[in-house]
Amino acid sequence: MKTSEEAVKRACLDYLRLKGYAAVRINNGAVKMPSGRFVRFTDVDGVADILMAANGEAWAVETKSDTGRLSEAQRAFREYWIRGGGRYVVARGIEDLKEAGL
Repeated sequence: MKTSEEAVKRACLDYLRLKGYAAVRINNGAVKMPSGRFVRFTDVDGVADILMAANGEAWAVETKSDTGRLSEAQRAFREYWIRGGGRYVVARGIEDLKEAGL
């Protein structure tokens, strides 16, 4: 059975918080206001699903289903984050977080 990205995101957040890390889900996208204007949730394209602090390091966690792939904007954000000194992991489940040292 395929695991949805939403289920992976929820499992990863639960795991990280149980470990005591400060993990925050980032909502991407936009909403159309009654005026017809769109308001974006973030000002950075491709921002990871979870931003967190662990052991004095800034982490970005992009969650994906078994078949999900990073978009061009997500790949650009990954490079931006790493250039800034942050750590980045693509997680298809909590095992990927454990392998990354979390």
